Amino acid sequence: MKNKFILFTILLGFFGSITAQKVTENVILGIKIPSTVLIKGTSTLHDWESVVQKTDVAFTVNNLNDVHIETLIVEVDVLSIKSGKKVMDKLTYKALKADEYPIIKFLFKKGEIIKEDANFIDIKLVGDLSIAGVTKNVAVNTKINKLGESIMLKGAHKLKMTDFGITPPKALLGTIKTGDEITIEFNLTFE
Repeated sequence: MKNKFILFTILLGFFGSITAQKVTENVILGIKIPSTVLIKGTSTLHDWESVVQKTDVAFTVNNLNDVHIETLIVEVDVLSIKSGKKVMDKLTYKALKADEYPIIKFLFKKGEIIKEDANFIDIKLVGDLSIAGVTKNVAVNTKINKLGESIMLKGAHKLKMTDFGITPPKALLGTIKTGDEITIEFNLTFE
């Protein structure tokens, strides 16, 4: 039962802060500060990172005692990805085709426990990730705690922009080029 509850909780916060949730019997778990989701990458000039500021999560369970997950959808507002640099943000939105595809979407399919000890569970979350109109099946390794009042989720997932049909951004007439591989890092706390 506890493993199912933890799996249920981990699925809520894969990409960022929760702004909308739907479950049967009105059970709501809220995200606490500090919680972060970062997108990290490289360029020919320097490494870079952006923060995801808005994520919507919709999910349903059919029975609170069994915590059987029927649906889980995580949606990231592309325009909420912020680097702190307006020029970089503009290039990011253009590369992600934000006008045509304003949402990055993760649709959960299944979870697989990798290992478990007295303090943590390592789990693989498997689902469909849609970015800029391209959908790929992904598996994201996540570590969750088993002790304490709060549930903490931590993990990272690497992907290549070109796998999703995204041309890595360039600046200054192509003299600055972004690397193809990015890493999504998340460190979330729920209560």
